[in-house]
Amino acid sequence: MSKNHPDFVLHGPVRHGDLFSPTLSAGDVVVIVDGIYHHRLALRHKEILDALARGITVIGAASIGALRAVELDELGMIGVGRIYGWYRDGVFEGDDAVSVAHGETGSPMGINVPLVNLRAAVLAADSAGVLAREGGQRLMARLEHEYYPLRTLDRVLALARECGEVAFADWYASQVLTDPGAFDQKRADALEAFALAERFALPSRTAPASTTTSGRDWRTEFYRRWRNRYAPAPSVHHRVAYQQIFTLDFPDTWWDFLHRSPDLGSVGAPDRFRSHVLQQLGAAAAQWLDEPELRTRITTLLCPLPDLAEPEEAQLLLRQESADDRTRVSHWLHRMQHHLDTHPERSLGQITEATCQELLSRIWDAHTAEDLALECGRRGFASLSRAASALRPFAIGYLESLQTARTGEGGSDA
Repeated sequence: MSKNHPDFVLHGPVRHGDLFSPTLSAGDVVVIVDGIYHHRLALRHKEILDALARGITVIGAASIGALRAVELDELGMIGVGRIYGWYRDGVFEGDDAVSVAHGETGSPMGINVPLVNLRAAVLAADSAGVLAREGGQRLMARLEHEYYPLRTLDRVLALARECGEVAFADWYASQVLTDPGAFDQKRADALEAFALAERFALPSRTAPASTTTSGRDWRTEFYRRWRNRYAPAPSVHHRVAYQQIFTLDFPDTWWDFLHRSPDLGSVGAPDRFRSHVLQQLGAAAAQWLDEPELRTRITTLLCPLPDLAEPEEAQLLLRQESADDRTRVSHWLHRMQHHLDTHPERSLGQITEATCQELLSRIWDAHTAEDLALECGRRGFASLSRAASALRPFAIGYLESLQTARTGEGGSDA
């Protein structure tokens, strides 16, 4: 909660996955200001489009919020403030103009002065008669060529003096000494966005319908994968992956899923899966539907990515899940995390695809490349690489379980 805005819920800088949160729903208002990038995945555009499609109002200002708003304002996002206007009008193009570097202490105070704040200072100096417009343009051009983490206050003052703008350097230093936030345009724009959000959040207001200027479907497979990771309840994607890999009869579950998947024909249409097969694969392929031993030809070719944020789809894929399965998933994920925490030099990526292939061959009793490919399709994996990615979080726990089983067998023999 915010002291000045008691109805607001404050969060840290936005990062990839945040807007998929199930705590956000139609009628909510989201204000995006700062965001994580560089060392973490940044907020993706399609996460914002997803929020808009769910009836959530998204306002952007000041930093990554202004950048995303310029890129998505025609699709329903709302941009606010001078910085948004500068990007929209082409004054700035690079994201370094709003970037702030931070030290390793975790302090929210940035190392550098954002270029957008320096532009606000230059414009104020022009209005105050301290800096001529041409001089301000030269200074801004020089500042733009400086790598953004190096634009510290001392460096800015030094560059101003190098450009012959000694009066501006002295004036700017005095202004900032008196009021450190004197030219904080990012803060001013954020406050403007908060004020707009309060008006949008009035009970009498309803969320606007999302708009689009294109008939293209932006819900790509990458978007679905992100949504599967962040939108459902925690670990649902791992629980489904466990069923896909380790449940003996999962191919039957996947075959039923294909018949119900909204990605494979219009929901409610009679025999829509057969119609979809006819349309996509041809009449010869439709004959495979009636021959159980030929179904693998279809599952190899048709492999939609489920939307695990849709409860009906997740429940169908988890219909064979037992309490023991959930316990094992939790335990194996815990073992994986413990192993990585105690061996920081290691990562799941070091478990090679060849190793995963060997493990899958054992689990599925599939010992040729062709058999593995067919089994991937029967279990809803578009490729062996996808199956390997799904297996990696379980590999350590699975191998430990094999070792335990061998030890137990050895003990009983003794």
